[in-house]
Amino acid sequence: MAQDSGSTPMPAANDLAALKIDRAGKRRRLPLWPFLFVAALAAVVVAYPAIQKNMEGVEVATAPAISVLALKQLAASTPREADLTAAGYIVADRQAVLAATFVGRLSKLNVKEAEDVKKDQIVAEVEHFAIDAQIAELEADSAEQKAEIERLRKSHAQALAEVDSAKSALATFDAETDEMKIMWADAKRRLERDRKLAEANALGFSEADDRETEVKMAEAKLETIKRRRTESEQTIEVRVRQAEVAQSAIAVAEAHLATTEARLGVLESQRIEYFIHAPFDGVVTEKAAEQGEIIAPVSVGGQMARGSIVTVADWDSLQAEVDVAETYIARVRPGQRAAITVDAMPGKVFAGKAQRILPRADRAKATLQVRVEFLKDKDGKSVFAGERILPDMGIRVKFLPDDAPAGAETGAVKPKTCVPKEALQGDGAAACVWIVKDKKALKRAVTPGERAGDWVEIAKGIEPGDQVVVKGAEKLSQDGEKVKVPER
Repeated sequence: MAQDSGSTPMPAANDLAALKIDRAGKRRRLPLWPFLFVAALAAVVVAYPAIQKNMEGVEVATAPAISVLALKQLAASTPREADLTAAGYIVADRQAVLAATFVGRLSKLNVKEAEDVKKDQIVAEVEHFAIDAQIAELEADSAEQKAEIERLRKSHAQALAEVDSAKSALATFDAETDEMKIMWADAKRRLERDRKLAEANALGFSEADDRETEVKMAEAKLETIKRRRTESEQTIEVRVRQAEVAQSAIAVAEAHLATTEARLGVLESQRIEYFIHAPFDGVVTEKAAEQGEIIAPVSVGGQMARGSIVTVADWDSLQAEVDVAETYIARVRPGQRAAITVDAMPGKVFAGKAQRILPRADRAKATLQVRVEFLKDKDGKSVFAGERILPDMGIRVKFLPDDAPAGAETGAVKPKTCVPKEALQGDGAAACVWIVKDKKALKRAVTPGERAGDWVEIAKGIEPGDQVVVKGAEKLSQDGEKVKVPER
């Protein structure tokens, strides 16, 4: 029978024989995959600890490194208080707001902000034309009165000289009077003798008349000397009165001069107030008025007048003023050492000392203000000389305990560190400590110091607060190895 072209042909007999399974050959060849599976399983079992270590890290136990001071606190069984830190601002302990004592116009302003001034330097002047005119008038009056006094003194001296001269003339007149009296007496004696001789015709009457003439002449001279003496006495009286008048005039003139000079002194003392002087060496921190403005005391200034001219601060008196909570004020005392950090200079630390606690409290903030002074260097200069530290800059002050090491104010001496003895690995130059940071073990070479019980002092290599490995360090082999710290 013929087959349809679309049907499937039937296999031949020989082909069916070829498809027969050879069971003898099956028993001779075994599959390899079971052996491979067993080998892979064994490798996984052997490598599992290393894989687990890489995935989870070495399990270790840590403890914090602490400072020697903290260790002492632990040994004393006294809980250690955290360092007391307070915030505040820079203030000038010595600051002056310069102003006039009266209303006036500012005629000169000799300084600017940030300018250094010296003590008694004139920083400003108030217009002083009126008082200058008064002073000039009084000075002229004083000069005129001094000249008048000088003239009166000369007149007084001249009168006294004339008195002395007249008194000398009186002595001369007295001597001449005595001499003329002798001559008059002698002439009178000879006249009487010649008259008797003339009456006895022993001498001519003409000669007797001559003796009479001598007597009259002597009498006339005596009268002249007496008159001249009287005139001298009158001159003395006049000159004495003139001297007395001159002396009185001198006293009056001197009194007027004293009054004038007193008024002049008052005006000159008032004139000083027209010049504004710096009270101390410092720096101009603020300029509140300009040349030409009306200035006045604050109490009477009003809105159109300036109450101050400039503000001067003593740079050597800059201090830190911080607010300390009432609950912590017992931990602050005057003289306590402190470390001062200025916000504008975070990398700089200044040594300070608590100066005083201001006797007032802020009821709103429940704080007290503490002034902390900057310590000076060995030459007596400010430690911030040359630094741009200005009033009202923000600061932070850390008050140090009494047993803080020297230099702790500025961080020049770091506190010593202690670790549990289990953390120290090796000895001598090979000594090291493992610390944990960011879940990694970091190896640190250290310099061991003294031992105290379960603690070892580390002079160099780590700092307080580092987490050191105290258990499991023997499992660590390389720096930066991942670790696992179980939660406590």
